[in-house]
Amino acid sequence: MKKLHRGGSSPDGEPLSAGRVEYLEAARQRVRRRRLRRTVILLAALILVTLFATGAVGTSIARVKDLVDTVHIALSPAVGWPQQTGLDNLTAVQPMSGSFVAMDEDACAVYSLGGTRLAGIQSGYARPALAAGKTRFVLYNRSGNELRVESRTQNLYSKTLENSIYLCAMSDTGTLAVATDSADSTARLTVYTPTMSEQLHWDMTSAQGTPVRMAFAADSRRLAVAAVTSSAGQLQANLFVLNLAQGDPVQLSSGDSVPQWLGWLNNDTVLAVYEDCAVVYGADGGERGRFDLGGGSLVSVSQDGANAALLLENGQVCTAVLLDKDLNVQYSGNVPAANQILRRGQNFYLLTDSGVECFAADGVYQWGQTLSVRPQALIAGKQLLVLCGNTVQQIAPPEQSASGA
Repeated sequence: MKKLHRGGSSPDGEPLSAGRVEYLEAARQRVRRRRLRRTVILLAALILVTLFATGAVGTSIARVKDLVDTVHIALSPAVGWPQQTGLDNLTAVQPMSGSFVAMDEDACAVYSLGGTRLAGIQSGYARPALAAGKTRFVLYNRSGNELRVESRTQNLYSKTLENSIYLCAMSDTGTLAVATDSADSTARLTVYTPTMSEQLHWDMTSAQGTPVRMAFAADSRRLAVAAVTSSAGQLQANLFVLNLAQGDPVQLSSGDSVPQWLGWLNNDTVLAVYEDCAVVYGADGGERGRFDLGGGSLVSVSQDGANAALLLENGQVCTAVLLDKDLNVQYSGNVPAANQILRRGQNFYLLTDSGVECFAADGVYQWGQTLSVRPQALIAGKQLLVLCGNTVQQIAPPEQSASGA
């Protein structure tokens, strides 16, 4: 019986050609991938059998779907960048786990960070909008009552509501919040589980207002809601936190300024950026930090963990401000005119009309790259991606570009 030999020589001791070695290595890779796929399929089947046997289906099946998506993305070959998206005037770009979703006025597309097109959707909505979590997003019609919940690779649910949709928010775990009009109240806010069963609803009074911004905490246990109403002929903005386990809203603030941006720095603190200041609130009430914008107009906000970055404009001057979790200033300085700021780790990036600029967290200029088409959005993952027109391309520091050439 002949023995199997591995390596770069034949059984007779003669060296194999480079092409033969490459062929054998590719064959081994294919065998390993097939074994991995079989293992994943068997594991998923075992999980499903266990869930049905124990009766714990519901949310667990939704999580299995997300897991299957994650495995699919991980096993998909990285085709690389650039890629043509077929999207033109982008209206929204949202990062997701290992991927991102982008939308124009007619369609949206999902891509893995390796360049694989995972899904494309033609909604047919008159005024489409989207909100994304880590593993799924909701595509909804702001001029109607239709919505679609999508994973990164497929449609999960389509739903037609009784009332017109104002706003939606998607949590990282798949919980969905939908604000609609209502015949019995000023607005109704409904929270759905990952399997689209109703978890709770909140009929908001005229004093509480109509939701204009919503954001889930990372653990999906709380929902921040900014609502507007009119009091004595004056605009009034109210900020609430809704505990999903208890269903009772806690009012954090009330005033005449509407939050321009709303998010969570951690599971216990909410950041609201107004026209003239940024404020951090405790989820149970109370102000924990404040930063005055100093007369600047808010252009862009970026969150990186518990830290934030603001891009402000005052006349012809733009200022970048880096803040910690208590809104203490870590850096503030003038920067080139820009449309977006993105904070990641020890750097922050600016998206200008002509390209991308990179700065260290202390404001020291690192590098810049000029683009032939006006960039519209910037995404930071393992690599830095920029969306220009209907193209997504990867950009890197000059020394990395030179070494990879």
